[in-house]
Amino acid sequence: KSMALDLAENGIRVNTVCPTFIETDLTRPFMEENEFKDYILSRIPLGHVGQTEDVADAVLFLASDMSKMVTGSTIKVDGGWTAV
Repeated sequence: KSMALDLAENGIRVNTVCPTFIETDLTRPFMEENEFKDYILSRIPLGHVGQTEDVADAVLFLASDMSKMVTGSTIKVDGGWTAV
């Protein structure tokens, strides 16, 4: 947030994207273990694991003019994990 304040006068926006468990080639083996998968899914109210596209969409939003008034913010791409 302090970077967002420091750089705002230059028209630079600073935000973060914080994803939860995202399915990738590296995480896919973990999801093959039913106990682990059940635990992860029990923590995500939307009921499914995030995909790389979910994170990319948040980044695309922040890089677009649709977010021209967004700075110093955190976008949680977590299916509600941190809302619980």
